[in-house]
Amino acid sequence: MSASLHSVATVIAHTPVWVWGLYALLLVLGLRRTRDVTLPLWRVLILPAVVTVLAVSSVIGAGLGTMPVILVGLAAGGAAGWRLEPAGAIRRLPGGRLRLRGEWWTLVQLALVLVLRYLTNVVAAIDPVLHANPAWQLGTLFATAALSGLFLGRTAARLRVCFAPALPSTSA
Repeated sequence: MSASLHSVATVIAHTPVWVWGLYALLLVLGLRRTRDVTLPLWRVLILPAVVTVLAVSSVIGAGLGTMPVILVGLAAGGAAGWRLEPAGAIRRLPGGRLRLRGEWWTLVQLALVLVLRYLTNVVAAIDPVLHANPAWQLGTLFATAALSGLFLGRTAARLRVCFAPALPSTSA
């Protein structure tokens, strides 16, 4: 086995079990989004809340000096997320429930976030020089923020449906 494959195998073997459990849970949540579902608003907001916590933890870990890069990433991702959320993907139902059409974007986004975060941690473990490189740090922060922004932009697009005034019913 080459030295680099051995290093990667060592990193994977030393990954805490809870990380794999968390990744599995998030991927299951992403797979569930591939089917149509009816949910209360609070359930629609769980995944974006988790993504927001991860984004905030990235800011805290990276320091306030990186805030401009993170804000630009969030804004770019948010704008893209707003545009990616198709009209009619969510419907407000009586009783405060929401009907979400199944889609694959959530699973793809979750997979990208998980791979990026894991890759960043692997690089930190096997190549500290690259991990300390400002270009690497800012690039991974931007990418992480942009992916978080995608979630938040799509959520904002969904919320506009939730909080839009109800159209008056027409009676004949």
